[in-house]
Amino acid sequence: MLIKTFWKIVIKIIGLWILFGCISLIPHFFSTLSFTDGLLDIKSLVPIWLMLFASILAYAFVIRLFLFKTDWIIEKLKLEKNFTEERIDVKISSTEILTISIIIIGGLIIVESLPSFFSRLIDFFQQKSQLKEYRETSWLVYYFVKLIIGYLLVTNGKNVAKYLAKNITENKSEV
Repeated sequence: MLIKTFWKIVIKIIGLWILFGCISLIPHFFSTLSFTDGLLDIKSLVPIWLMLFASILAYAFVIRLFLFKTDWIIEKLKLEKNFTEERIDVKISSTEILTISIIIIGGLIIVESLPSFFSRLIDFFQQKSQLKEYRETSWLVYYFVKLIIGYLLVTNGKNVAKYLAKNITENKSEV
């Protein structure tokens, strides 16, 4: 495996981690709205919406950069310079490494969100309220969606890796 291929894999793994981490923006936004204590006027909504859209744009830019413009990052940061050898002797293809990484990320997402989901679920059942009256509904839904995403990554890691590999080859042909 070339040094450049190794760095591509590492950068794409970081990009995937950022992609799955940005999902937390949605419940953070709704929890911010709950701090306004029902006083939703235009003066309090505008800064919240501006921060949300700025965060979404920043995440979109970083994710696009890390997942689809890895060559540019490697060139600008000069990551493949100063290595004594040009190749790393590993008998695993980059798609297999990416698949393993996606499965590990999915497992970490499950491990990270499972306790929080069950904690919120137990709290919900203890309050004996309806879902729309429960103050932390957005967090409950967030952790549930995160669990599903983690499960899908673990079970479909190979398909996600193939999709990313296909986009890499399409981006190379455009350049």
